[in-house]
Amino acid sequence: MPIRAVASQIVSVAKVCPQCGEQYEASVGFCPRDGTALASASDVNLVGKVVGGRYRVIAQLGEGGMGQVYLAEHIRMKRKSAIKIMRPALVHEPEALQRFTREAENASKISHPNVAGIFDFGETDEGLVYLAMEYIDGESLSTLLKREVAMHPVVAADIIAQAADALQAAHDLGILHRDIKPDNVMVTQRSDGTFVVKLVDFGIARTMDRGTQQVTRTGFAVGTPEFMSPEQLSGDALDARSDQYSLALVAFNVLTGHDAFTSASSKESLLARLTSRPRRLDEVRGDLEWPLSLQEVFDKALAPDPGDRFPTVAEFGATLANSVAEMTPTQTAELYRHALGQRMSSVASRTPGDLVSVGTPSVGLPGPKSKPAAPAPARRKDPLALGPRRSIFPYVVLAGALTYAVWWYGSRQPAGAARTAADRIGSAASAVTVWMNELRGRPADTTVVAAPVVEVPVEKPATTPRRAKRKADSVARTAKDSAAALARPSAPPPTDSAAVKADTLATDAS
Repeated sequence: MPIRAVASQIVSVAKVCPQCGEQYEASVGFCPRDGTALASASDVNLVGKVVGGRYRVIAQLGEGGMGQVYLAEHIRMKRKSAIKIMRPALVHEPEALQRFTREAENASKISHPNVAGIFDFGETDEGLVYLAMEYIDGESLSTLLKREVAMHPVVAADIIAQAADALQAAHDLGILHRDIKPDNVMVTQRSDGTFVVKLVDFGIARTMDRGTQQVTRTGFAVGTPEFMSPEQLSGDALDARSDQYSLALVAFNVLTGHDAFTSASSKESLLARLTSRPRRLDEVRGDLEWPLSLQEVFDKALAPDPGDRFPTVAEFGATLANSVAEMTPTQTAELYRHALGQRMSSVASRTPGDLVSVGTPSVGLPGPKSKPAAPAPARRKDPLALGPRRSIFPYVVLAGALTYAVWWYGSRQPAGAARTAADRIGSAASAVTVWMNELRGRPADTTVVAAPVVEVPVEKPATTPRRAKRKADSVARTAKDSAAALARPSAPPPTDSAAVKADTLATDAS
């Protein structure tokens, strides 16, 4: 978000709720929304000062129930950070201090591009407890919705899918967020028009190995009531499907600009979540044609029974994005999908190997016309390879050489096994030649060659009479053998004995 200057005068508030951030008069002792004990809200202006000896405060970004958030810069590294300063009045409150510490511990365990990173956590000499985190140059989803009312379905699906990826990373580590709401979903818009989501505030996060969720000492469940799951409202045991329910409520609000349950009164809304199904998309926003599959996604994710919901929040985000993709395409949708595909391609070109979701949904919203990045070239496998540094090619050459040697020797013998082997090799070679000619479209040669004709090379005159005589004898013997092979008569065809006798009698009679 743009850096906002600190107001010259800070409005003095008597008490503030450490849980939800609501401000009350001094006569109020507990927050009527969640039952948390209120604390004094005396603040300190830190602009221009150095926190923890490392962070120079530049401007105030905002404030909540736990304290103020400042934009600061590391003195040595010149890196901008968001510094959350706990209200001095809450430092002595065990619940508030525990929540502030838990946020640092839980968020620092999660390494995901859609989760705001934690850099530092400590206490100053003046007794200020601070938390240094990733600076997000954007705004909360609640602020965005106040201005836009509802987001384009494709943009909304992208934002929710990124938040689902972030929650899935937390769930994989056994961490429940327990306070999913638009205020805790930070969004920043890139130069290409796409949004990047950062999930923040793991202050009331808990591990999933606890039997039941913690409630405040007045009996109220922790979290924001407007986005609590039914089991969270009733104080039952929670698992990852509770965060899925809260994210589905946020998604319904982002898509339609309305709550999934009627908000005639807070009490009626809470009761409806425990006893009834959510409103239909076409009921609250009839100007769009919602796919039936999208309505089924919300019916499943907002089911009162956790067993009827999606197995994981990542599956919910991906299914939501795929269902939105079935809607009638618009120019805005095509432009956003194209920009999203270009961003994915640019990230893929800079990141070798398998990619993890980097500010984008894992499955949904693929760019239909965007060309996917080519994978890293793999080494082509040799089809003849038997193993590392082994090949059958030398054995093929050796077998060919032995076959040629048998043919060469046998073709020079008048009879015997060697000659028979040579004839068979020659017949096989002729058959292969005919087959190759048929494949290449040449007319087949019907001439049957009993034995290959040995071409007699023209030799230069020998340098000695003895060598010349040996060569002449070898050439003559080879020619004689070839002529004998060609002149060898084939077996006469079988004749009928009666016909032969009749020919003989006719010849004698004449």
